[in-house]
Amino acid sequence: MKKSLFVALAMTVSLGAPVVAGTPADCMSCHDSTDAEYPLLGARLGNEVSGHATLGNSRYANATGCQRCHTNEGYVEYVKMGFDNIKYDLWANSKNADGTNAKDASGKSVPVPYISYPSQPGCFTCHDPHRRGDFTLRTQTVDPKTAAVSNQQITLYDKTVFDGGSGNLCASCHQARGNIQTSTAALKGMISPRGTSHHGPEADMLVGANGYEFAGMKYFSSPHYSFVDNTCIGCHMVQPAARYGFSPEIGGHAFTVVGDVHEVELGNVANCIDCHKDIKTVAAKKYINTTITALKNTVYFTIKAKKDYDGNGKVEFVQQEVQGLLDRLVNVGGTGVMQKMANPMFKPDGSFITSKTAYTEAQLGAYANLMYVIEDKSLGVHNTVYTIELLMDSIKAIDPAYDTANRP
Repeated sequence: MKKSLFVALAMTVSLGAPVVAGTPADCMSCHDSTDAEYPLLGARLGNEVSGHATLGNSRYANATGCQRCHTNEGYVEYVKMGFDNIKYDLWANSKNADGTNAKDASGKSVPVPYISYPSQPGCFTCHDPHRRGDFTLRTQTVDPKTAAVSNQQITLYDKTVFDGGSGNLCASCHQARGNIQTSTAALKGMISPRGTSHHGPEADMLVGANGYEFAGMKYFSSPHYSFVDNTCIGCHMVQPAARYGFSPEIGGHAFTVVGDVHEVELGNVANCIDCHKDIKTVAAKKYINTTITALKNTVYFTIKAKKDYDGNGKVEFVQQEVQGLLDRLVNVGGTGVMQKMANPMFKPDGSFITSKTAYTEAQLGAYANLMYVIEDKSLGVHNTVYTIELLMDSIKAIDPAYDTANRP
């Protein structure tokens, strides 16, 4: 089989097709199922069970700015634009920098770009394997003289620069689609269920930026962004050791830190133990009471909070404290401050209320932070300090009598 592929490649070369310098002599030295330099079949198993492949939100969007992260072709276009969010959004919406409709040389409006038959994100969306014969990431640049590889920084919508090594690739998509502070102010009192954080503000949360920060308050961050090598990659791709070292649902290209092993959810702490020596995971379900916002079918990491942040009289795991703060805003028991306020944002059962009554900017900021923390999906693991500060300030914005003495 290798011989036939080599012959085919040789014929391609003889016809003048470009070949990257340094690439293997035949395809199977990379793509073989045994003795391959790059274990693509195993990586594919992980990708097939990842959220990138299975979650509805990750697979359907092909409109304007959505296609940049939800389609392979859109992401490659985004790469060509140097990961410039503003430039890409203008192009995707056929707008000029001043917001007017773009026109061609004849004066006709430029149509909004639309990919008729897009392909879903896959291996070659994130990797550019034929640039130099390896699996270089599209966020990595290669010095033509020294061959040194560097990671391109990602500028988020609020102008914060994310520089987290290989994790920059993740940050290029997993960021809030807009400046939450200015977007909230622009709502002019009106609320929408979508909020302003989109569905993946993990990069913003990790670096500790782009939440709705209340005037006069100071905000700080947890050390994960600075201490974890390659940030997102360092936690989400590490695989557990020994017996469960290759569960395609944990780590690797599944990008998950929790997976099902023998019908029990297992939290992968392989990279956590360097700093948290005694860390374990426990089933979260038994800790969930009235919430509508908890992670589903998952675990809590046994990292104790420094204080009783949610005010229930107990110092609990960080994720429990964060969940308790979310519950203080809204829960299925109807006791959240967003449910008891004069013009409620949520019904007693926790469902959203579409209201035409204007809210204050501070109240809208509280809602923006609620959605920001929910969409981050880590319950404070990514950035404990920033998460708790935003939530406590948000509760205070709705209920001025709320005690924030334990605020970090």
